Amino acid sequence: MKKWIWLAVVSMVLIGFFALMQMGSAYIGKSYTDTDQFISNYHYFETELIRTELDPPKVDEERLISSEDIEEYRSRFGTLAEQVRSIQDQYAFDIEEAKNMENKSLEQILTEERDKKIEDITSNFEDDDVVREKIKEERAEAAAQVINQMKNTAPSFKEETRYYVYELTNMKTGKTFTKGTLKENPFFEKKYTARMPLVSSDEIYYNYDVSMPESVLASNAEFEGTIQIDRELWAASDQTASMEGFTFAKTIFYILLAMAIAGVILLFTTLKYDGKWFTNLSLYRKWKDLLIEVRFLLVFLSLVIGLRATADLFSVIQYTWSDAMAQNWVRTIMYLSVALLSIGLTVLQLVWFIAYYKNERSLKAELQQSMALQSFYSVRQAFLNKSIGFQTLVLLIVIFFWGFGSALMLITPDLILIWIPATLFIGLPVLFFMLNRFGYLNVLMQGTENLVNGRLNEELPVRGRSPLAHHARQLNLLKEGVRQSMSEQAKSERLKTELITNVSHDLRTPLTSIITYTDLMKAPELSTEDRLSYVAILDRKSQRLKTLIEDLFEVSKMASGNMELQRTRLDLTQLMTQALAEHAEDIEASGLDFRINAPDKAICIHADGQKWWRVLDNLIINAIKYALPGTRVYISLNEVDGQAEFVIKNVTRYELGENTDELFERFKRGDVSRQTEGSGLGLAIAQSIVELHGGSMRIEVDGDLFKVTVAINKI
Repeated sequence: MKKWIWLAVVSMVLIGFFALMQMGSAYIGKSYTDTDQFISNYHYFETELIRTELDPPKVDEERLISSEDIEEYRSRFGTLAEQVRSIQDQYAFDIEEAKNMENKSLEQILTEERDKKIEDITSNFEDDDVVREKIKEERAEAAAQVINQMKNTAPSFKEETRYYVYELTNMKTGKTFTKGTLKENPFFEKKYTARMPLVSSDEIYYNYDVSMPESVLASNAEFEGTIQIDRELWAASDQTASMEGFTFAKTIFYILLAMAIAGVILLFTTLKYDGKWFTNLSLYRKWKDLLIEVRFLLVFLSLVIGLRATADLFSVIQYTWSDAMAQNWVRTIMYLSVALLSIGLTVLQLVWFIAYYKNERSLKAELQQSMALQSFYSVRQAFLNKSIGFQTLVLLIVIFFWGFGSALMLITPDLILIWIPATLFIGLPVLFFMLNRFGYLNVLMQGTENLVNGRLNEELPVRGRSPLAHHARQLNLLKEGVRQSMSEQAKSERLKTELITNVSHDLRTPLTSIITYTDLMKAPELSTEDRLSYVAILDRKSQRLKTLIEDLFEVSKMASGNMELQRTRLDLTQLMTQALAEHAEDIEASGLDFRINAPDKAICIHADGQKWWRVLDNLIINAIKYALPGTRVYISLNEVDGQAEFVIKNVTRYELGENTDELFERFKRGDVSRQTEGSGLGLAIAQSIVELHGGSMRIEVDGDLFKVTVAINKI
């Protein structure tokens, strides 16, 4: 219960604060005579008193008619030529009709009347005295009109202001005007002195429709004396209702202010806020489950309703006074209850907002996930391609104005003259254009579905240079990419199968020999000579198996990217010379003629010396094993375009075919029968090492000519 009292007190404090802001200047230290209504009524009495009693309006005969007045009168309806032409136009039709009717008398009357007006207008531009007399007549007529209107309103004015009493003296003539008896304790009193007299002003005649300057009717009379409002006469008038309304509003204002002050005291003493009051409510848990947009909308609506209800409360207090006091109180309490409820609901939601975003969620994170922001992002995505976004926007605008114009045409049928051309030349062309675009989009969607279903042979049509045509080209490229990918996948599956077969064969051959000769060595009658022979075979096969496993492990490690390089400055010329020297005996035994083209200067690279030695070693061994005996092997090292380029060429012993990419596959050999001692990993290992160093390695086959080119950036 305490939490609801706290909420009501906070709402009451806020209403009191709003009341102070809204009504404070009108009621604090103010009486009814300080209100705008009383001041306005009193000013009305002053002006009406001057023009009806103290100084009725009259034409100032001494006021000179200036040349500006004369010129204004002359050109009031245009120049002389314009006014004459206007008169002629007014009578031309009637005179012509009288002629057609052969009514001579009527024709003569109209002609004379026209000529008289033209003569009168012409005289205005010829003689200033004529104009001056016309202006005097005009002013006299206007003054008579004003005086007549004042006589008609004077009785009602006297009846409405019967509670006023005054004693005023004209400071120029000395004439004194009195009404009633001045008293010691009037309801209101205002004194006028020689320094601050009661004076007339031009504005008192502004409400009269006269065709002359208002100052012509005004006088410069000044009055001193006293104006009072008799207390008894005031109490008997109908003006007391306004004062009672002011007193009631002032009383309510002070009550609201006192309740707000008391509420502030309570909030800092016995009603201290507990953060768990409102977060333990089941309603809070339901509120948390709402979308953030709904939560903000609810607090906004309650805030608007609360502010509106508070404004209505102040309006009821100030402007809906009734003679029935009970009715005033009932109405005030009713509006106060609505204001308290709506503001309390707003405060409750604000408390929830603070607790929720302080302890449970991030406002920024939730705003980024909000439906409104996601919708905004979605709308913005419509303009990722500006052409499509602009075309869609144009279509929507055209359809909107087309529909609006069609509805407007039903109201104003004359608009059909605009609607038909707009429909033919704007509406229908835009509609057909967009329908064509949507049709093309459907074709692309169907093509995409065919692509998903694996039908890759049909090309999508490319129409023009629109974004959809660009999309069609991209889909065709994607389709070609999928086709190539499927071909590569089939090739990969085939090579994988061959890899498994080759690995199994290469590992099983030495392993079978090891098992066989191990079983033979178990025979007790085996001679020492045979045992040593078997041991030699076992050693050779074991080394063979070890080499295969190490090569397989090394190439796998390189492919996974786990190989670490110890890069240093490396002289590739010297390294190549050392590698060839290491294999001098094998080269001589192979019967091959190695032709070396090495540069005179050092070609340096930044590489791991041990790994790069492996590259050269594998390529040289590969040439020794698979080059046709009795042929030449060409090895060269050159600097080409800032790169060190190592090239080795030989005539192959075995037929390689046209697909050189397969030579890089694991366990792939030029010897298809797999009778040689190689592991089939030499080129694969070499390629992996080169790629780890950021270089390139390519193979070229021209008939039986086998060429390997290795390139790496030089220092």
